[in-house]
Amino acid sequence: MTLVQATAFQRNKVLGWTGPAGAERIDPWQPSPAPAKAQTPDYVVDSALSDRPPQRFQRLQDAVDQALVDASSSGSKRRRFIRVCPGTYDGPVYIPRSAPPLTFQGAGAAAVRVKAPIDAQMPGEEYQRRFGGAFLHAHPHVKAIFERIAAQGVISTGNSAVMRIESDDTVISGLTVENTYGCDRVAAAPDGEPLDVNGRYARGQHQAVALHVAGADRVHLHALQLSSFQDTLYLQSPAPFSTARTYLSDCKIEGDVDFIFGQATGFFENCEIKSRGVRGAISWATAPSTNIRTRYGFVFDGCRFTHDGHGTANCYLGRQWFEGVRATPYKAEAGTGMTCAPGKVSRLDGQSGEISRATLEAVGKCAVIGSVIGPHISQQCAWTDWNGGLPNPDGVTPPFAWNPRYRPVQHGSGDFFQYLGEWLENYGLDYSDIPADILWLGTFNTTFLLA
Repeated sequence: MTLVQATAFQRNKVLGWTGPAGAERIDPWQPSPAPAKAQTPDYVVDSALSDRPPQRFQRLQDAVDQALVDASSSGSKRRRFIRVCPGTYDGPVYIPRSAPPLTFQGAGAAAVRVKAPIDAQMPGEEYQRRFGGAFLHAHPHVKAIFERIAAQGVISTGNSAVMRIESDDTVISGLTVENTYGCDRVAAAPDGEPLDVNGRYARGQHQAVALHVAGADRVHLHALQLSSFQDTLYLQSPAPFSTARTYLSDCKIEGDVDFIFGQATGFFENCEIKSRGVRGAISWATAPSTNIRTRYGFVFDGCRFTHDGHGTANCYLGRQWFEGVRATPYKAEAGTGMTCAPGKVSRLDGQSGEISRATLEAVGKCAVIGSVIGPHISQQCAWTDWNGGLPNPDGVTPPFAWNPRYRPVQHGSGDFFQYLGEWLENYGLDYSDIPADILWLGTFNTTFLLA
């Protein structure tokens, strides 16, 4: 990345755009790295004291529910402050779309812990059994979220969060959000996969989100610790072909597989991004699925990419999430016997497949500026293919088995046109509005430490 290119990734520029992909509007948003605090909060959450509504609660969700009631009864959408005292609090916690602007003021990530064991393969019936009692008397908007999730056969990644934020202008600071799922669900592991000495599987579908920004815009996360293994932080767009913004300052985010992922725009400043090797899984710190016409995906400015020290093999900066893919147009007809055409939905039936516009355009964008990357990640192989081979430390990818969901690394729009130009032309797909020199993946003024 050049200096000229890097200037486009300044905080105020990245956070100044929102809306539909290709038609984003300028909407200046300039949050301070340290959010304002209220001397006298509207609500206090303290696990050590008894409830005293309408101001003091033992549970985070009860304070959120009270804020919903107060905002509705008063007709005021003013910001409300929730002080969270030291203690351990059970999730899940939902902040519904209808909530007023809320600021959570935790006593510090070391002092406040919000936790729950939830994974994507959890049956809805199990979700109901584990957490239903906490939502019996919840606010109707909160209860509706719970009931929708519990009604699923299997809840899926998008419903596995310990903390779910749907409301714009939410601010959360000074606490830990931890998904304590132990990667031990048999149904989520490949047949014959062994457990390690801690009872964990290294491979399989073990998505377990700690914090999920579910389409909310102008969300500020400050001095948080977010912890899980796979899919720790999910930054989701409000709708297909659109984006919203999250600003993360002074946070620590840890996980292994694709642990920072999603379609929305995220600006990370002075954060620690820690890869966990203790489970023995292949680790990608990021998995953006930014739309091809959205200006910004994930931007890391002044961050530190670290490792927990438990084995450093197969750690990467990221891979571009080929979201929803079933059949790939990349090398699809180069001796594989598979065909792939544009379609309304992504599917694969035998050797005949289709790819939706949303999947095709989920190209993934990530910039790392002025940061330090530990020796667990090699500069020669920071990024990998989606469902392709894994490069060695010299950046050479050995031959690998064909996968119908394969996509090579695309550092920019030029790669997209190089790989798919003929395919796009054959199917009459017009992307002539996309310049051929737009950067999608890059680093600037970033130090790769040597082992």
